Amino acid sequence: MANPFEGLDPDTMLRQLREQAEALESKATQLRAELAAAAATATSADGAVTVTLSPTGALQNISFSAKAASHAPEALGPLVMRTVAAAQREVSNRVTESLTQQFGDPETMDFITQFMPEPEQEPQRGDRDPDDFDGAVLRKRQGRGLQDATPKRRRPDDGSGSLLR
Repeated sequence: MANPFEGLDPDTMLRQLREQAEALESKATQLRAELAAAAATATSADGAVTVTLSPTGALQNISFSAKAASHAPEALGPLVMRTVAAAQREVSNRVTESLTQQFGDPETMDFITQFMPEPEQEPQRGDRDPDDFDGAVLRKRQGRGLQDATPKRRRPDDGSGSLLR
């Protein structure tokens, strides 16, 4: 069996190993900085909800503007989830871009991306989610004012008879 180090200068070999270690350390530092900056913030189309996710996809912040009050309570959950999904797509894109720059070879990227969730299709502007609520429930009927569109309630003291009818 031949010695793989035969004929190599130990000083040259040590210098090459140090250069490789320094290059790997530099790459790791750059990747760490890029991944730290991969946090994403997304805002719903109407500006009611804003979320911020960390590079790992963890929810860091959620805020609601005054526009959130125009949504029914049951519509806020789906709106928040769609906004979180948009931020997740952005985080995934940023992380993948950083990893591609550092480990551009296809085999490494296949290995890394197999653990990432598949990106969801971004909804088209014209598609309406049945759970989507834009706050405009009361609409003016043609030819009638809003007060005319609201049925009048009978009051017990208006002379119309008993409450038990």
